[in-house]
Amino acid sequence: MKIAVAGTGYVGLSLATLLSQKNEVVALDIVAEKVKMINDRISPINDKEIEEFFKEKELNLKATLDYKEAFEGAKFIIISTPTNYDEEKNFFDTSSVEDVIQKVKSLGLDTTMVVKSTVPVGFIKEMKEKYQIDNIMFSPEFLREGHALYDNLYPSRIIVGEKSKRAEEFANLLKDSCYKKDVLIKYMDSTEAEAVKLFANTYLALRVAYFNELDTYAEMNNLNTKDIIGIFNIKDYNKIEKNFLQELKIQKKSIYKYKSIVLTKNKDKICTYLSIYSSGILKKKIEYIKERKW
Repeated sequence: MKIAVAGTGYVGLSLATLLSQKNEVVALDIVAEKVKMINDRISPINDKEIEEFFKEKELNLKATLDYKEAFEGAKFIIISTPTNYDEEKNFFDTSSVEDVIQKVKSLGLDTTMVVKSTVPVGFIKEMKEKYQIDNIMFSPEFLREGHALYDNLYPSRIIVGEKSKRAEEFANLLKDSCYKKDVLIKYMDSTEAEAVKLFANTYLALRVAYFNELDTYAEMNNLNTKDIIGIFNIKDYNKIEKNFLQELKIQKKSIYKYKSIVLTKNKDKICTYLSIYSSGILKKKIEYIKERKW
């Protein structure tokens, strides 16, 4: 089966690498240097597993600058182009995703587009109405930059924003290419899948904010932060605890900006409210701990 991947950032390239183990994959990018590096099996991004796969695995992977070469004959076209956040407009710039949609429509191909880029809730429904198409669905990614291929090989879950045979086929493509045996697969409508991605980001931001508050309190009171974290028996906690001391300073610098970028969206003010509300509760709890007489 031929699969096209538009965009070779950490999401697109990790998916292209994953799927090229068992399928023909053609990756599209607009940067000639990145295309050459991929064809020479040099990873243009910093990802240990991708670098290892490029050196050790026989991958049926080709990169190109020609969208027609990439798209024609592809059963699925995965869209993973950047949707940078516009702070002035207070919205994600989805023009690169729409550009791919327009190109696919102009070719009149019998294919299914799968959007992996971060988009606002309601985006797929809007695209179907705007371009009078039905061959598009959303599938959120839950990847860490720098460990994207690993997270695709051992996914926490696979979610596809459609309940159909083609959705099942796409989910099985991902499942068959990963190393994890028992993978949770969920099918839902596109808007629910978009919301899952949004709320997953909300949870991540709140979780890191919680650790930041914990670390600040520990520093102020000469406590060992790592020992405190060690008492939590939560799967997600183990990931943070493992590299906590190395990563926390970076997270503390970027978390509030990250939260505003991820959570503030024109159509999703409820998530902004959720963040503010939850953060307020968190701060009240921390203040209570600080003020309590032991």
